[in-house]
Amino acid sequence: MITVDTETTGLWFSHGTQTFAIGAYDGTQFFSQVTEVNPLTRSRTQNFSSKRWRDLLLSHDVIVMHNASFDLKALCNAGVFTAEEITIPSFWDKIVDTSVLAHLYNSKAKRSLKVLTKNLFDEDYEEDTELTRVTNRCRLFVSNRKEEWLIADNRRRHPSLIPAASNSRWAKMDMWLPATLAKHFDKFLLRDYFHKDYKVLNTILLDYLKADCINTYELGQMLFHEIVEQYGADAENMLKVNTQVQAPIWALEHHGVHIHEDEIDKAIQVCKQQTDALLTSCNELCRNDYQHEDTFTDNQIRSLLYEVWDLPALKRSKKTGSPSVDAKTLVNLRRVIPTDSLQYQFLGTYIAYKKYIKKLQFLDSYKRNSINSYLYPNYNIVGTDTLRFSSSNPNGQNIEKASNPFKADDADIVQMLEQSPSLRSVFGPAEGRWWICMDYSQLQLRIFAVATNETEMQQAFADGWDGHDFTMHRIFSDINPDELTEAHRRISKNVNFGFIFGASPKKIEETAGREGLWDTVTSMFPNAHSFIEETKEFIRSHGHVLTLGQYPLEIPETWNKYRGGFEKKAHAGVNYIVQGTEGEIVKRAMALCYEYLRTEFPEGNIALQVHDEFIFDVPARCSKHHIRNLKRLMEQAATEYGVSAPVDAEVVTYSWNKKTKITL
Repeated sequence: MITVDTETTGLWFSHGTQTFAIGAYDGTQFFSQVTEVNPLTRSRTQNFSSKRWRDLLLSHDVIVMHNASFDLKALCNAGVFTAEEITIPSFWDKIVDTSVLAHLYNSKAKRSLKVLTKNLFDEDYEEDTELTRVTNRCRLFVSNRKEEWLIADNRRRHPSLIPAASNSRWAKMDMWLPATLAKHFDKFLLRDYFHKDYKVLNTILLDYLKADCINTYELGQMLFHEIVEQYGADAENMLKVNTQVQAPIWALEHHGVHIHEDEIDKAIQVCKQQTDALLTSCNELCRNDYQHEDTFTDNQIRSLLYEVWDLPALKRSKKTGSPSVDAKTLVNLRRVIPTDSLQYQFLGTYIAYKKYIKKLQFLDSYKRNSINSYLYPNYNIVGTDTLRFSSSNPNGQNIEKASNPFKADDADIVQMLEQSPSLRSVFGPAEGRWWICMDYSQLQLRIFAVATNETEMQQAFADGWDGHDFTMHRIFSDINPDELTEAHRRISKNVNFGFIFGASPKKIEETAGREGLWDTVTSMFPNAHSFIEETKEFIRSHGHVLTLGQYPLEIPETWNKYRGGFEKKAHAGVNYIVQGTEGEIVKRAMALCYEYLRTEFPEGNIALQVHDEFIFDVPARCSKHHIRNLKRLMEQAATEYGVSAPVDAEVVTYSWNKKTKITL
């Protein structure tokens, strides 16, 4: 067994990030190579001994990495491996990702190497802390002396410097800096500035790299032992839930997702025009009561609404106690004040303004981060506490379908958002290609029906019922079916998802706007109600739940102010079972479809994965034979977990928000 770690100048290889250090540890010996980085270009100035590294790594049966996908991208960048060979599933037979092991060991625990080292070995990761501290000192030193040096910051002076989540992430992108300072600056100046830190400028990166490799080695050994001890012969199958999608995700990320840049430009123009007009209206409406800058901060809005206008605070932040100003709270606030008031008009205008601003931010990020009309997403296989993917650049989960989310809530806001472009309108296949969108039909509800053994609901699905319509007809059995409306269906939808997401009886009744509804629903779905209570009891005893595939998912804790201690959020148990099983099914489907594409239809690719939907990028007018087979494989994945889940297929010829149903 050997562990490997890499250090890079950024997070985004498709935008110019380069590898500058590689380290490995085989249990006795540490191997390393560090190359110099040009501070004016953020590129390495020497090549790696790629053949030596390749021979070293492949001579071992097991190669352990923490966040293997990133390290493999770094090794490809260094010339050790090729991107093409990593798309072959058998390549991953040697690879073990400790973040995947850690998810099976405890799905709720934070999975950074530093935190795992602290929690599992009770050791402080001093090398990480020290390197971050010294690098930040170097960054400050350079910022006052070498403006032309491209240190990491949000000025985006280099395409790889997509904004990081925090200041500590900027330091992670500049870990090449201490050694570079030692080479380029006078040693007396450096001694005077850094004092005792001067002695470690040339060694601190290697100390960190070695510690990273050793910690990964020990973590891999420990997690292997714990998982095998707990699951025995089933350990490999439990790990396969996540490992089976390592090659498909690698291929998906490297294929990229196509966007129409001219459509982005149009959408940005519309959003800018609307935000300017709505901001002017907002300023005009409050100018007699409140003086501020041209735009509004959250604190200014809070001051205007709750101090100057003395509107009721419907919701407060649990952390600060300050009144909330999120969109949902402001929509609810608008419902409780007079409709003929200035405040009512202001709130509607401001909510619409914020929606355009948020959409503009998404569109701007798509435009900035695209390369030749493609975005190259990052997927984290174990990025959630359940088994669903997390993703970024773009995050497919927040590319909303609806251009106007207030359709059923507020006519005034709907009118102000009439020009709002759909985010999906800027995505679509390249010329000569089509997208085939394949979506499970109400997968979460079908899993819920199986998990709770609600045979009547399962039969309703088998008979072709829509899940929400079925619940609607049960709840409103006293109403003529011809008189049921979209409002009745919305109540039923709230009930269904209230069950799944662990809402209290009071919450379900409030959301549905119907008193006594809980008693009606529990009498109609006795198995589901019993299952919810049994799940809560199981969580109290075991601390986790099991998906339909028996994968353990730890339940998060919350502070109980009445009992004065932390306890598991037992109400979240059903949600974890449903979403965890959804993740299992989606990952199984991805593995099956990827293998089919690789061997039977190499002209096709997976372009995106969003919730329970796959977007396949295929040649225009491709044979329905392949679409049928992909549909069959997705449905097979569900049946492997005991769920009957039909898949709907649609075709996109240009824009993702314009789909045409495919009859198969």
